Amino acid sequence: MFAPLLLLQIVALAWLARGDQRIIGANTVNIKDAPWHASIIVQSQLKCGGAIISKNYILTAAKCVDGYSAGNIQVRLGSSSCGTGGSKVGICEVKVHSQYSSWRFDNNLALLKTCELINATNEMKPIERATKVPEDNSRANLTGCGARSGNWLNLIMDKRLISGIEDKWWHLPVQLQGTQVRILGQKQCAADWRVIPFYLLKGISDLTICTKSPGKGACSTDRGAPLVIDNKLVGILARAGCSIKPDVYANILGHTHWLDSNTKD
Repeated sequence: MFAPLLLLQIVALAWLARGDQRIIGANTVNIKDAPWHASIIVQSQLKCGGAIISKNYILTAAKCVDGYSAGNIQVRLGSSSCGTGGSKVGICEVKVHSQYSSWRFDNNLALLKTCELINATNEMKPIERATKVPEDNSRANLTGCGARSGNWLNLIMDKRLISGIEDKWWHLPVQLQGTQVRILGQKQCAADWRVIPFYLLKGISDLTICTKSPGKGACSTDRGAPLVIDNKLVGILARAGCSIKPDVYANILGHTHWLDSNTKD
């Protein structure tokens, strides 16, 4: 049922993918400036970002780990590099949000319980959660190892291809990157995503936060990345817009009960 719709969507938008790539403005980040950042490794391949939220839990997007056993997942902590250094930590339990759906933006969250406690240092330590929802047009910081350029092809495919080939084609960085973006109003965010013909994802609501800034934003491999204001976690990237559409995050404040009840141990 969905295959014909997806094919029609790709055909309708394919000509746009031929355009010049748009630079997603970012600078190299020292991990000491974002010690909560985690790189999620699935089946030995960097797949997503995440955030350290306690001494034994990493928060990321559900789509990054849904369907994988804990034994296939590791996290790299305390490194300014996207692929080396720091500490590799094993995962002993995966908790995917019970309301997660791959066809929705909201509830795209998962908790990864580490097999060992995380000893806080200047390079790796938990981030506090925000206690209020950010206002529209306020500034927020994003860190990740996703593509530094993006086009409609990146946006439509929304996933990694073959490691190495994609690293070259999608301009994936060697070092952790960071950029500043602005919070976008919920109604405008929903309107911007609706203009894509036959796009099936839904769920922009009070459980999500959107950002959009000209020439800046998240793209492939950034999913799960933390959105931070004043060194407090406000969102986890659910869907990257590759600087073409708004980036959509899970609103951390909207999931307080789920987070509290699943991180007691």
